[in-house]
This record gives sequence, C-alpha cells and structure tokens, in this order.
Amino acid sequence: MAWSKFGRSITSMANPAGGLIEGLFRTEAGHLTARLARLLGPGKLDEAEEIVQSVLTKALHVWPRTSIPDNPMGWLWRAARNEAVDGLRRRRFTAPITPEDLADSLPDPTTGGDDPRFVAELSNEKLGLIFACCHPVLAVEARVALTLKAVCGLGTGQIARAFLLSEPTVAQRITRAKARLADARVPFAIPAGSELPGRLEAVLGTLYLLFNEGVGSSDGEELIRADLVSEALQLARHLADHPVTGRPEAEAMAALTCLTAARLPARQGADGLPVLLADQDRDAWHQGLIAAGFRHLKASMAGSTETRWHLEAAIAAAHAAAPTWGDTDWPHIVILYDRLIRLAPGPVTLLNRAVAVGERDGPSAGLSALAPLEGDGLIARYPLFAATKAAMLERLGDRAGAAEQLRQALDIADRVGINQPDRRLLAARLDRMME
Repeated sequence: MAWSKFGRSITSMANPAGGLIEGLFRTEAGHLTARLARLLGPGKLDEAEEIVQSVLTKALHVWPRTSIPDNPMGWLWRAARNEAVDGLRRRRFTAPITPEDLADSLPDPTTGGDDPRFVAELSNEKLGLIFACCHPVLAVEARVALTLKAVCGLGTGQIARAFLLSEPTVAQRITRAKARLADARVPFAIPAGSELPGRLEAVLGTLYLLFNEGVGSSDGEELIRADLVSEALQLARHLADHPVTGRPEAEAMAALTCLTAARLPARQGADGLPVLLADQDRDAWHQGLIAAGFRHLKASMAGSTETRWHLEAAIAAAHAAAPTWGDTDWPHIVILYDRLIRLAPGPVTLLNRAVAVGERDGPSAGLSALAPLEGDGLIARYPLFAATKAAMLERLGDRAGAAEQLRQALDIADRVGINQPDRRLLAARLDRMME
C-alpha cells in the first residue's frame, strides 16, 4: 500500500478535516491494519492494508463535505468493519471466521479510544502483527522492512534510507515478504516457548529502526517524528512489561528508547535547526524518562546474556548520567562500543565509535578511527560520515578541509535525501567555514 503517497495527499489538504485525518493516519493506521490482519487471517495482510487505505481515503473525501464526526476513531473502525464484512460476503470466504464473527470481534465504534482495556487490546493486536511480520520464514532484512511498511506506515523511501539501500531493492524485498507470509499462512500472534527468542530479536530490530526514524526523520521538513517516537517507545515498554515478551533484551530496548527519547526536548533549537548533543541544555532533558530508562536498564541485567541492546542502552545511560558534555565518561563509552562492534559490527557503529575515540584521545585519533570506513559503499550514502570528518578537521584547524567535507555531506544529502533541518544545519556549518 502506498502509505507515503497517501500521507502526502492528506498533508496537502488545507482544512481541519485534512489535519485531523493526517493525525489519525499517523497514529491509528497501524493499529487498524494490525487488527484487521489478525481477524482476516493468514495471507490477508495486503487486504487489511487496502481496507485501511480505503477508509482513510473515504474520510478524506466525506468529512470535508459533511462534518467531522464526534468520534472520528469510531467512524474509521465502523467503516473498516463494514468493508471487511462486505468483502467476506462477496467472496464467500471459507476460513474459520464468518462475517458475523468479524462484526462481533471488531471494537464497538462508540467505544472511546482512551478505554484502558481497549488500548491494551490494540497493543496486543499490533504486537501480534509485528511478530507475524518477523516470522522465521522470512530473512531478517525482509522481516524488518515488512514490519516498518505494514505496521508502522513508513514509506519505501524512508525504509530504504534506514537500511542505506535503494528504493527498488526495498520494494522488491517487501513484495516477496508478503507473498512468503501468505504462502506459509503465518498466524498473527505473539509466540511462546522456544520460538520466542529468535522472533523477539527481529521485533526489537524493527522497533530500533522505527525509533531511529522518529528521532531523526530521514526526509521532509520534520527533524523529529513524535508519532514514531511515541509508537516505538510504547511498544518497547509494552514488550518489556508483557508476561511473555518481558525478557532482559526487551528491558534493554525499553531502556534505550527511554534514555534516548529523554533528550528530545533539547534536540531542536528555536530556529528549527538540530542541536548537537554537545550543545544541548541538559536541564531540558525529560527526567521522568531518564528515571524509567535506568529502571528498565537495571531490570535488563537479570539475564546472563549481553545483547547489542544492552550495550546501546548502557551507552545512552552514560550520556544521561553526565552533567555536561565534558564530564562524559568517554573511555567507558569507547569500551562499550568495542564490545558492541564484536556483537553487531557495522559502519554506523564504527562511525559512532570513532566519535567517542575523538573525544577521548583527540581529533587526530578520531580521524584515524574513521579511516577504515573510507570507500565503504554503505557509508557513501550516509551524510553524517563526511559531516563527522568535517567536525574533526575543524578541531584541528583545517577549515578548508572541513568545508570540503561539508560540501560532500550536502552532495550526499541531495542525492539520497535527508530531512530539511539537518540539511540546513550542514549548510549553516559550511557558511561558517567559508567566513
């Protein structure tokens, strides 16, 4: 389903209904898809997506002509139920669910979205769909891409940038993954027993990418996608608190999302430009999320296995514990990155480690740590590599070299896409270098 295209059409509407539908699109599309996919049964993910797009499109055209309903969410649920029931009747669907069963199973359209039992049920539905998309019949890369597309509503381009891949590659991966799930008739449910650990790891990887897209949007005018951050944060904490999925690695993911989200109030300045971690007002950090993050981190230590999520959460905790940038325990962070690279090697992790080395040992050491990444095909699509080199060269007094790296970063941003606040920050840094 063309989520990103639909989202753009909603955003272009200059009326109150358009703004409301945009918000519902971002917050409720995944919930509605998850519930319909489970009720329609294995192999019906495409159909669930089509119904969701249909009812949102219907609202897009009906609400401006009539009026916004008193209960917009209920209106969407009722429309989805009717389309699903009509579709079942037209095809004389023979799976073990009748149109009457479906009508009874869908939530009462008059029920308020703030009913805690209703909210908990939706969370379980969504977790079930995520676990279905992360089934072992799919390759790990396909599981994550499909979940980000079907459950979280990210566009193919956004997913491609998250993976540092081309859009056609990601689109083909998603199409094949849907077909494979349909052939295998995978159920939409949270697994248990020995099946859980492997499936949980893929789910955590999905939430990680979803959260990262939220804290640093890959395109558009927004730097922070609060809806995606909230979605990933809630799902991560729900996984940690769930009696089946509440394992140490889930606690670690909850800790990581809490501790990182806590910094977001200081992430963007009044001018709209991103504020780097070194320059953030730490008094503005969300102390409640920091406290929750440390509680989840403590709970994650109950097991004997160290995962990448434990290490990433520990790095976030080291930043949260430092009263200033200068007080950050960089030697400890470098050690954590060394351990993380052994568990989950990758160019972005190596880049982050090089930043920590540069803070611990100076910019020359940081540039040496960056050297192995030169020529890496993936990093060539990542503007932050050149921007990081620029910062280190500037610290060494090489303004001309820093300016050249910033030009490269802007060129990459123009070719692969980047959110506009980040692009404006690169341009502002380049202007400063040229003064």
